[in-house]
Amino acid sequence: MSQRNCGGVMTVLVIKILAVLIAVMIISMVIDNRRFVVRSYRLRSSRIKKQLKLVFIADLHEKSYGQDNEKLVERIKQLQPDAVIVGGDLIVYGQVNRLCEESLGSGHKADDTGTDWMKHTLSLMKRLAQICPVFFAEGNHELRLEYYEELNPYDARFLEEMEKAGVRMLHNSAVDPVGGNESGVLLQGLELPMKYYKKFKRTRLTEEELRAMIGEPDRSAYTVLVSHIPVYFPTYAQWGADLCLCGHVHGGLMRLPAIGGVMGTRPNLFPRYSCGQYFYSAQTGGEKHLSSMVLTCGLGMHTLPIRIFNPGEISFVELLPADLEQEEGNGTEQNNSGD
Repeated sequence: MSQRNCGGVMTVLVIKILAVLIAVMIISMVIDNRRFVVRSYRLRSSRIKKQLKLVFIADLHEKSYGQDNEKLVERIKQLQPDAVIVGGDLIVYGQVNRLCEESLGSGHKADDTGTDWMKHTLSLMKRLAQICPVFFAEGNHELRLEYYEELNPYDARFLEEMEKAGVRMLHNSAVDPVGGNESGVLLQGLELPMKYYKKFKRTRLTEEELRAMIGEPDRSAYTVLVSHIPVYFPTYAQWGADLCLCGHVHGGLMRLPAIGGVMGTRPNLFPRYSCGQYFYSAQTGGEKHLSSMVLTCGLGMHTLPIRIFNPGEISFVELLPADLEQEEGNGTEQNNSGD
């Protein structure tokens, strides 16, 4: 075979391989956009006095898995959680902004915002609140409603509807999730200002700034910090968080074996944190302190409707006393169709 013919065969082969890879990615995107998985984590501590089962979700972005999120609700109900924790971005800011612009363009005020822009969110929160206590810390999409003055009426309506749905908002506050002081677990919300969500450049967050927002941690309790943005995990750990529950990155849009997420939110390629469980050894109160972060891939999408090898996710977190014997299984996964 001549060199020219060999080169032609190689070109055809490369084109065929690329075509197959593109087809596989498209098929994965179609499938993964319509399904979710449950990833399970177990953590132990001597400060945990009572076993707790927590469901953590984030980044729904007004997506519905089945009619009124029936499949999502049923799967969460099967997990029998003591509490559901929501880590922000249930809505899509862009949809709200367009509604506001249309309202202002027609000469009307945005006083009567309606609820169509959060109908899936409301339906889900109402149904989950009937299963167990629901706690919510806002993400950047909700925070924008407060940040931009023209969107303030939508922010007021959102908070009003969440309260009516039975959701407890974690506005930089701490609560006992279930069981009161008997559990030994403290749930701490953190809603960082919009400057920490800047694109292309990361704003530094210091421990002092974090303490000014949420105070000192209760070192006698096992503290679960709920913060939408994961990039500040080392600062959260230095502050004293035992477990951080975060979202925001959507798993990196596409996930590759041995590499992980491809796209970060700044945007940046191959972000350090994209999905799963991470650990950080910090020095707090004069002692070494090992913190963990569970970072969910989220459940929905916005702007770029891309999920490749990256289905939606429910994070199921079991908090166990150190002396309670139970089979370990960090990061185990179960598939669930969202069709």
